[in-house]
Amino acid sequence: MIGLVSLFLGIGGMISYSKGTSPFKGLIGAFHGIGLVLILVGGFGISAKLHYGFPTWMIIKLVIWIALAAMIPLAKREVLKGATLWSVVLILGVLAAYLGIMKPFQG
Repeated sequence: MIGLVSLFLGIGGMISYSKGTSPFKGLIGAFHGIGLVLILVGGFGISAKLHYGFPTWMIIKLVIWIALAAMIPLAKREVLKGATLWSVVLILGVLAAYLGIMKPFQG
């Protein structure tokens, strides 16, 4: 949970300060990076402990993780801006939560 909160705090901070400079830019990046690492390590740890293997839903979650990792550079370069970026992050977060809870494609 700490990783998840850190990730979204970092993305939200970058969205807020994407127009100008911020003294917290390094801290925002650190929250984003630490959140990504904690989510990755925690996800694979739980998968190993529960003997899930590598099902399709987990591959999709890994792709979402990569997309969320790309949000900071996309915000910095203003490829995605404001409401569009927020919407994409929200949709990716909800989709990741759905996949983690429902575990479709379990086969």
